[in-house]
Amino acid sequence: MKTTDFCVRVENRATRISAKVRLSGSDLLILVHGLGCAKESFDRAFEAPALEDLSVCAFDLPGYGDSERWRGQCYSMETYAEATVGVVHAMRSAGAGGRVFLVGHSMGGAVGLLAAEHIPSLTHYVSVEGNLIAEDCGLVSRRIAGQLESEFVSGGYRAFVDELRGSPRADLRAWASWCAAASPSALHQSATSLVQWSDSGKLLELFRELPQERAYVHGDEDEKEHLLPLLDDRLVHRVDGAGHFVMVDRPREFYEVLAEVFPRPRRRSGAMAASANG
Repeated sequence: MKTTDFCVRVENRATRISAKVRLSGSDLLILVHGLGCAKESFDRAFEAPALEDLSVCAFDLPGYGDSERWRGQCYSMETYAEATVGVVHAMRSAGAGGRVFLVGHSMGGAVGLLAAEHIPSLTHYVSVEGNLIAEDCGLVSRRIAGQLESEFVSGGYRAFVDELRGSPRADLRAWASWCAAASPSALHQSATSLVQWSDSGKLLELFRELPQERAYVHGDEDEKEHLLPLLDDRLVHRVDGAGHFVMVDRPREFYEVLAEVFPRPRRRSGAMAASANG
């Protein structure tokens, strides 16, 4: 695994994207983080035995982690979808030219749905606790979106991060560290866009109509009774002992579920292995 920067175009503007990358095979796994999160939320993917034959890329959306902060450009599900498509193209140029498997956590699930139709080689999409309907927004995104951006930037952001830091739960304390690296404006604007898309009803429609293979993964400790009756049982995978941050709470089990969802990847070629080691 290495950390690198990609230059992708979003709304015809060059944007620097920070990513963690492993080139291990032709087939490509793209991991899109959630609201207030960062690429580090998927760190365990790079050491998961079940995924060793896949090239893997986890990246920071603009305004998050180490990626570029925008000035005068909106942080929205649409612009994030465009950035995701750009990352896929960059990884294909780097040597991962096979099938594309797209995984989005929480807000990243909404981003992935909007990006899917613009990724020709996409064969599988997985929503991990992703937003599909209004009730998926819960308290956090609505609480952030319910504030004026100026109010959130001046005080609400710091209060939110401090609240997470004081949690007894390890996953929420990890979330605090990722939020602290985010732009307050990016957090507010993306939360607002996420609420709008979730309330529209269009995300569930997009999920149902995807031509690619699709799946929904959730932790058994996270209440999903509002959503599961709306999904085909055959598409739903549960990870026991996990909450919203499935990949943090039960990483081994989570990545084994992904391996089951994806078809068995091809073994790495000598050329790709040499590239990964170089």
